[in-house]
Amino acid sequence: MKGKFNLSAYEAFSHKTDVAMASHSTIGCGGNARTVFYPQSVAETKALLCKLEGDKIPYYVVGNMSNLLPPDDGTEIPLICTANLNGVTVGEGAFVYAGAKSGALLSICKRNQKSGAEFLNGIPCTLGGALFMNAGAGGAYIDEIVESVLVYRKGETKLVPRKDCGYSYKHSVFMDDGSVILGAALRLTDSTDEEIAGRESFFKARRAHLPKGKSMGCVFKNPEGYSAGDLIERSGLKGLRIGGAVVSGEHANFIINDKNATAKDIKTLITLIQNAVSAQYGIRLEEEIRYIPL
Repeated sequence: MKGKFNLSAYEAFSHKTDVAMASHSTIGCGGNARTVFYPQSVAETKALLCKLEGDKIPYYVVGNMSNLLPPDDGTEIPLICTANLNGVTVGEGAFVYAGAKSGALLSICKRNQKSGAEFLNGIPCTLGGALFMNAGAGGAYIDEIVESVLVYRKGETKLVPRKDCGYSYKHSVFMDDGSVILGAALRLTDSTDEEIAGRESFFKARRAHLPKGKSMGCVFKNPEGYSAGDLIERSGLKGLRIGGAVVSGEHANFIINDKNATAKDIKTLITLIQNAVSAQYGIRLEEEIRYIPL
């Protein structure tokens, strides 16, 4: 049974109220979040989560909000933003906290001549989000460099070894078991400046064709044996517009907020795409993006 959230009982935790999600999400839409917590440490995060769960308050964890669609009416559910859990240590080993952005990790890797994470170049994600959904680009995925993931689960923090993370294409066990990702130990290799620059250039070139503008990245997962973008394009949906949302003319698996799109515009376009592809090819496209609940 859900409890009723009373902010006065949580004043000790770092937070802001009435936060405009449109200003923080890469798609640039959505209403206000009534309360967003910004824990400063793992200890504060654990204490906050324990209290929310003890009070039976549902919550939702966000990072860079790059693959999330916030609702137009905002949300009453407390959001927990990992922005301040952003430490990165790269040396003999590497540990990255969930709120660290991909660019920060790559800069530190370059200074320490460590290679392995270059495929994250240009992906506007935090490491927590990347670990959660097994983000990848250019045929490389983050599970390939994970040694273990530090999570909070039911009042405890623990390290989950890679073999128990349930990684597969755009999926991890953390999507299913309610764990909150706090950080990860990564396996990187010694490299030279030239080798790192070469790998960065390779992955940058692989992303050069992706459309600019406000988006959530790829909206749909690729069905086995197919490209979601190709199916959408072959269905004649490139350039299709609903309100301010439009299917990109450069890459049909991107929906662009072109003219002050609402979340309703985008969700309606997503449903239309799914129905059109299903009608023509008998394939149901599954969203890669996620939805912040009301």
